[in-house]
Amino acid sequence: MKKFTIAFLLFSVFINTINAQSATSEDVVYLKNQWVIRGKLIEQNTNSIKIQTHEGNIFVFPISDIDRIAKEKSWKNFNYKEHGFANFTELGPLVAGKTTIEGVTTAAFSFQTVNGYKFSQYAMAGIGMGADLYATQTVLPVFASFRGDLSKTGSVIPFYFGDAGYGINITQNSANSTAFKGGVMYAVGLGLKIPFNRNAGFLLSLGYRYQKTSYEYNSTATEIRYSRLAIRAGFFL
Repeated sequence: MKKFTIAFLLFSVFINTINAQSATSEDVVYLKNQWVIRGKLIEQNTNSIKIQTHEGNIFVFPISDIDRIAKEKSWKNFNYKEHGFANFTELGPLVAGKTTIEGVTTAAFSFQTVNGYKFSQYAMAGIGMGADLYATQTVLPVFASFRGDLSKTGSVIPFYFGDAGYGINITQNSANSTAFKGGVMYAVGLGLKIPFNRNAGFLLSLGYRYQKTSYEYNSTATEIRYSRLAIRAGFFL
């Protein structure tokens, strides 16, 4: 558990750093003809000003055409939605140590999608399902998800999530009478939304994921607990 705690702390610092950077300001030139040019002021004298936009274009205006020059918070073309339908679709590796039946280190991969309703900036409730592909077992989690945004401005939006449900074990029962069963699952973590248009964007997240399963061999049941660090990427709506 110690390594998961350290990972969460580092990710929290990363979120705070990125979010602070996303709140940077930009130069805004207001012209007398009602034009508004946003970007970086690269030259200014008594006769003219020169401003470079975020697209790389450079404009030069005489002082006589300028109404005022201001420093404002960076403007983003993103329509933040506080209410309504929401979707998270993500995939990535499940990183951990010795958790298999044989006690060896193995890789795992996970995919999931969550659909729900957003009640406010801080609260979204939904239902999720997916597939967790462990080296020795395949589990289909079905879960309730509760999520929320920690901010609603800036180039990136930090969010939290908490999932809880049941993992359906679809691992094929073997010929030697080994029968697999599912169990409870839950996950918690933090993430970043990176908008790319008015209503959608990419996302990155880091979380702790727990999945309980079991198998029965010759009438003897053995319980298995998968404790994983989930690193995910995907998109949101």
